Amino acid sequence: MTEATGPGGNFPTRRSMKERMERAQELKRRQDPAHRGDSAAEQSLHTLTHTNLTAVTGLDPLDTSFGVDHTGQLAQIPATASIAANLTILEDARPIDPKVGDQHHLFLLPSEVEAAEIEALAVSMWDDAGWIGPGDLRLTSSAHLQGPWAVDSQARAALGSAAIHTSAWILHCPTVRGQAPTEAMLKAGPLSQAFPDAMPSGIEYRVLLALTRMSRRLGGALRIAGSGEIFASDPDSAVSLFVYAPRWIEPQDLLTAIRREFPQAHDVREEESASASPTAYMLKREEEKVRELRASLGPVREDIETKIARMRAEIARNAQEPKPQIVDGYAVKSPVGNRSDMIIEVRTVPSPPRVLRWESWTTGVIIEYQIRWLPGGTHHVPVTGLSRTARLDRARSAADIEKAAGIVVSLVGGSVIDEDGFLVGLEQE
Repeated sequence: MTEATGPGGNFPTRRSMKERMERAQELKRRQDPAHRGDSAAEQSLHTLTHTNLTAVTGLDPLDTSFGVDHTGQLAQIPATASIAANLTILEDARPIDPKVGDQHHLFLLPSEVEAAEIEALAVSMWDDAGWIGPGDLRLTSSAHLQGPWAVDSQARAALGSAAIHTSAWILHCPTVRGQAPTEAMLKAGPLSQAFPDAMPSGIEYRVLLALTRMSRRLGGALRIAGSGEIFASDPDSAVSLFVYAPRWIEPQDLLTAIRREFPQAHDVREEESASASPTAYMLKREEEKVRELRASLGPVREDIETKIARMRAEIARNAQEPKPQIVDGYAVKSPVGNRSDMIIEVRTVPSPPRVLRWESWTTGVIIEYQIRWLPGGTHHVPVTGLSRTARLDRARSAADIEKAAGIVVSLVGGSVIDEDGFLVGLEQE
C-alpha cells in the first residue's frame, strides 16, 4: 500500500482488488444477523462512485450488487433490480363519429380481431409496416391505420355496416384519382363500381386492394369514403391453397402419398386415351401418306419396298418402347367434397410470394404446389350466389384441400399460402 500526495492534500489509500473483495466479504459477515456490527461502510456509499452490477433480467427482486464508496473500498449491498416497462401500442377504443366516413375509408372488423393480427398481415405485405405510436399502424409510406374505434348501434345505422363489425380503423392515405373505369374494369371487380367517375391510383389503389384481401382473411369489410359502398368478403370463399418449397417430388411419389387419403387420385395425363395420343395419331397419318404415295407411284422395286417396310417397323418399335419423360410440371387430380374435384399442379416458379421474401431457401429453386378447388369439376369458382348445398360442398372441399396440403408439406416442407397471399398454419392432428 502506498500513500499518494498532491496539491490538494492526501488522496485515499490505494488498495488492491483482492483486498477490496476481502473487505466486501467482511462487511457482508457484519450484516449477517449472527454478526451484527457497524454498517458504516454501507452508509458511506457515494452516489457518484456507486456502481450497480445487477442484471436487469434478474428473477430475484433483491439481488447482489457492488458499490465503491468515496474511500475507494468495495462494498457488497442488496439492490432492487429494475423492471422493463411494456410498450403501449393501443389505447382504449372510443366511439367513432360517423361523419369520419365521409372523408376517410374505414376498415371494419369484428371485436375479436386483435391488433397483432392486423400488424402481422401488414408486415407480410410491406417492409416498412409497423407501429409508429399508440393506435397508429403504418402500412406503407404515408398510408396508415388509426384505431381501434368503437362502432355502436347508432354508428352502425349511420355507416350502414353489419352488426358483427363493432370495431373500425380509419385509413389515412393520400387521395390519388385517375381515369374513369372501363366496362371491362367494372365487370372485373366490385372495387371499380365504387368509383364510377375516377378510379383510385397509386398508393391509394394498392392500399385499398390490400385491405380487401385483409378483410377476407379477418372476416371484416371495407367502407369507401364518400359513396359509403361496403365490400364484405366471405372468409369461407378462400378455398385453394399454395405450398412453396425448395424440394421437387416425382409424380409417382406424390400419387402414392395422396392416394392414402384420396384413393381415386390420378395423374391427369392418364385421362388421355391411347387413341388420342400424339404418337398414335402421327403413325396413323404416316400410314395414310404411304398408301397415297404408293397409289401415285405405281409399282415399287422390291428392294426399295423392303427397305421402307424395315424403316416403318423400326419407327413403330421405337414408338412402343417406354421412355422416361422429362417434365417441368405435372398435375394430380382427385374428387373431393360431394361433387367437386381437387387438382394439384406442380411447377417451378422464378420468385416466391412476397410473404416469403425473408426465407433463406427462396434464393434457390422454388417449387409451387397449387392445390385448387374445382367446383363441379369446372375451373369457374363462383364467389357469391351460392346455394346452401354449394356452400356445404365448398366447406367439405376446403377440409379435403387442407388435408392434401398437409400431405404435401409432410413430403417437401416449405410454407402454405392462401389465395390472398398470407401464411396459413395447418392444424396438426
